Amino acid sequence: MKKWKYGCALFLAVCVAASIIGTDPYRIADAFSRLGQGPDFLYKWKDVPNVQGEQDFTPGAQWKDEEGNLIQAHGGQVQYMEVPDENGRKKKQYVWIGENKSTGHFGNCFAVYTSDDLYHWECRGDVLRSIASWQQLTEDPYFTELYKGCSQEELKEIFSCIHAQAVMERPKMLYNAATDQYVIWFHSDDATSKNTYKYDVGMAGVAVSDSPFGPFRFLHRQRLSQCPKGEIDCYPFSKGEARDLNLFQDRDQTAYIVYTSENNKTLYISRLNESYTDLCTDPENAVSGKDFMRLFPGAMREAPVLIRGENGRYYLMSSSTTGWMSNQARVWSADSIFGTWQNDGNPCIGVGANVTFDSQSTCLFRAENGQWIYYGDRWNAKDLADSRYIWLPVQFAGERLTISWKERWRWEEP
Repeated sequence: MKKWKYGCALFLAVCVAASIIGTDPYRIADAFSRLGQGPDFLYKWKDVPNVQGEQDFTPGAQWKDEEGNLIQAHGGQVQYMEVPDENGRKKKQYVWIGENKSTGHFGNCFAVYTSDDLYHWECRGDVLRSIASWQQLTEDPYFTELYKGCSQEELKEIFSCIHAQAVMERPKMLYNAATDQYVIWFHSDDATSKNTYKYDVGMAGVAVSDSPFGPFRFLHRQRLSQCPKGEIDCYPFSKGEARDLNLFQDRDQTAYIVYTSENNKTLYISRLNESYTDLCTDPENAVSGKDFMRLFPGAMREAPVLIRGENGRYYLMSSSTTGWMSNQARVWSADSIFGTWQNDGNPCIGVGANVTFDSQSTCLFRAENGQWIYYGDRWNAKDLADSRYIWLPVQFAGERLTISWKERWRWEEP
């Protein structure tokens, strides 16, 4: 009898949730059945300190930089890219940008690390800093120099966007060869006068620098593309919002932002302008299928990652929306950015695949030898600064992208 009552209560809760977020209650129940931890073998290195300092990857272990500090680059991105050397010329290094979670959930600065081998990382510091107070913004030489020439109104806007209690998440960086600038886009959010919920602003922030090592100057935050007329908007109360996001630079140097919108119910891909600092077309005038594309309405996806494989095919990976708890990933693929996207299902293979090996997608990147690597976050809600990184080899079988668990491995010999 108690089990029956519990089951009824659970199903009722699922139905209420379904009515709120607008989806099939059985899909929600299915999602809840896949939450949380995976099998024990995924956590073998959980309590082993600094195993990652060795010449291999051990997913789930603590990972420390060359100075012995925990790497703080969560929700981030790794890429092999051009960076300035000591003589002002360019050289190639691996660059890792992410959230510095040492301050907890809010007001995260964005840290950058560099490496020559993907195993050992040098901390280059916080390249985009949140602002602790108005006094710091107007008196600290770091900020007064960075925002020199800004009016009082502009300074107020800067402070309102990147103050120490704001939401600053999922930084992604691109190098623009035409402008010789580095551009960061990130999820910029906060409460509003109408709602104390920290995810009510729902915008994308932009910052630029002449170096990937900063300092990055915050430019603005904005709403992005909107549901086209004639289509059903899954959340018409908040047009053009942007939450989890990622960047993608195609082979012709055209850049795109992929992000979750409509209260996390729908994914969008929007083309950026030539400087990568704004959309190519104002949202009011943007044309669906040319300037942007709306994907999988009502599917409740987040943590998107967009890449182009060696076969020329585009792959879009994302997670479901279950807070800090892991869930099953999914991949779609297409022959063109604004083409028809095919559902390829769960990319993960084997035991633990139903929770993406207890991780959430944030990056897929290519090593020097052509090996693709999956980088996900294993969030620790009780201590976000000690959230772990899950790096695993990616394989392509025909048109399908797959990820398998490896306890310890080298990218040179996956």
